[in-house]
Amino acid sequence: MIVARYAVSDPGKAAERSRLIEEHKAYLHGAAIRILLSGPSAPPAEGKGSTAIVMAQVETLAEFEAFSAGDPFVRSDVYASVDIFEWRPSLGLLLESL
Repeated sequence: MIVARYAVSDPGKAAERSRLIEEHKAYLHGAAIRILLSGPSAPPAEGKGSTAIVMAQVETLAEFEAFSAGDPFVRSDVYASVDIFEWRPSLGLLLESL
């Protein structure tokens, strides 16, 4: 199954986010799950939180939820919101490689 995490940073936690960025990247690079794509959005408008998306291929949604819970950004509450959901792609050039 393909899952996605859509997370919006808390603008008030920018310093904490900056402090944890390398730990967060290391966590993603060392993941035991198959991450397909991951990355942040372009810089947000003043006072808005940036967004980040992680898409992965896992056996169960619970597997991805456990992975997400261990992310340093999630553990330190630098995200104002985190949405995790199963995604069912139906069209696109990358679909054949899944």
